[in-house]
Amino acid sequence: MSGWKARIGYLSPSVFETPSDWDLILPKGFTIVASGLNVQAHTETEFNKAIDALGAGLGIFAAEECDAILMGGITLGTQRGYAAEQEIVANLSRQVGLPVSTAMSATVEAFKHLGIGTTVIATAYKESINRAVKKYYEDGGIKVLAIKGLEVSKPVDQVKLPDYASYKVARELLRLHPAVDSVLIQGRWRSVAYVQELEDDTGKPAVSSTAASLWWAMKALGIKAPIEGYGKLLGG
Repeated sequence: MSGWKARIGYLSPSVFETPSDWDLILPKGFTIVASGLNVQAHTETEFNKAIDALGAGLGIFAAEECDAILMGGITLGTQRGYAAEQEIVANLSRQVGLPVSTAMSATVEAFKHLGIGTTVIATAYKESINRAVKKYYEDGGIKVLAIKGLEVSKPVDQVKLPDYASYKVARELLRLHPAVDSVLIQGRWRSVAYVQELEDDTGKPAVSSTAASLWWAMKALGIKAPIEGYGKLLGG
């Protein structure tokens, strides 16, 4: 059976594209079972359409015998806020009978696991979305000193960026805020490949929202599978 250790349901707001960052970090015996909600632009209308479809969208993962479910992206957290998202996710988890989290909620848990109090955030998003991302993490107990994006307005445009784009934005944020505890790379753009280099170059923990999602899934399922070369969070 594919995914003999863990079958992780992954609900993308838009689509799930391969190859992706997941190919770099997914442990042996893990499978991603993906579905999407067809968000085509970073607009309130598109986000709310996806939120309305969440309940029906998660049902497929129980039928596919998944062990845990991750909701990718930022849709629920930015549109409803941290507290409401926690309540909605808890209700969805009871509904499907499986552990459920979002990429953003998993990242908050990862920060707390690492003992991180402050961060700077690198994204590909436009400023209006970044304000909502910043508020989410601050409501989750993480002090955000700065957030910077590349003004991308459609999900597909994130994957058109150079692989090193996330490193460049994150490195500049760390240069401007040398006293910060960490850096977060948020979103669908390539975020995992350069996490280790960021940590080696700066001495600061670098967290990718994709890596945090995998960390949460392993934690929820009680599986310990250290993944070397992609940062402190997955390495130990």
